[in-house]
Amino acid sequence: MTTEEDKKEENGIINKFLDTKHPLLVRFKELCPGTFKHSQALASMIDGVANSLELDSDLLKLAATYHDIGKTFNPKYFTENQLEDEDVHKNLDPKISYEIITRHVSDSVIVLINEEGFPSKVIEIISQHHGQTVLRYFFTKSGCDVEDFFRYKTTKPTCIESAVLMICDVVEAISRSKVQAGLFDPVSIIETTINGLIDDGQLDDVIMRLGDLKKIKVALGKELEGMYQKRVDYSKAELETLPERAVITDTTTSG
Repeated sequence: MTTEEDKKEENGIINKFLDTKHPLLVRFKELCPGTFKHSQALASMIDGVANSLELDSDLLKLAATYHDIGKTFNPKYFTENQLEDEDVHKNLDPKISYEIITRHVSDSVIVLINEEGFPSKVIEIISQHHGQTVLRYFFTKSGCDVEDFFRYKTTKPTCIESAVLMICDVVEAISRSKVQAGLFDPVSIIETTINGLIDDGQLDDVIMRLGDLKKIKVALGKELEGMYQKRVDYSKAELETLPERAVITDTTTSG
């Protein structure tokens, strides 16, 4: 049973690691400015979603802030940290690119395990944020017809917190790219992301109510509206075909 003292200690630990002056975050921002910016945006987005579900928002903000910390080992292999027209993958075999990109999850876990006091629950959530999704860009580039060769080899989400991090991570990344391309449609992004993850079986090990999915969609709509000043029709952001209590458990992400 968690006591008031335990909660106070946990909050102190979380605040310590969320401090932008923390050495890990200082190094993260210096080496991976694009990834750092994505992580900060994700932390902001996930806060509203967590609150709508009455989850521990501070815990999820911590997970969002550090979920890609492993990219500090190979920052230039991730598009958000590359200069314009810079592509280190151009002359690489897609399978090698896949290996480099997907290892950022285990690298993140290694970094955080070695950081004294970092909450083990958050490390577990981070370890599942890509589940067994397909690294779609390099799968397509390879010309291979077997998706499983280009899937992350990590654990699918086993709790609602991991599922929320996975969903929000994909939505934030796609939204950013669509805004840059002038093709931003928040309702479509939210629907396509969640339905894609469900259809791909990435949420099979998570139990949540239909109402929880609706809350996630509406909360994400509000967050995207705030981030990109695009009015969202929340009435469209609802699932209509799932049973009252759905057992749901990744689809396409680029890393």
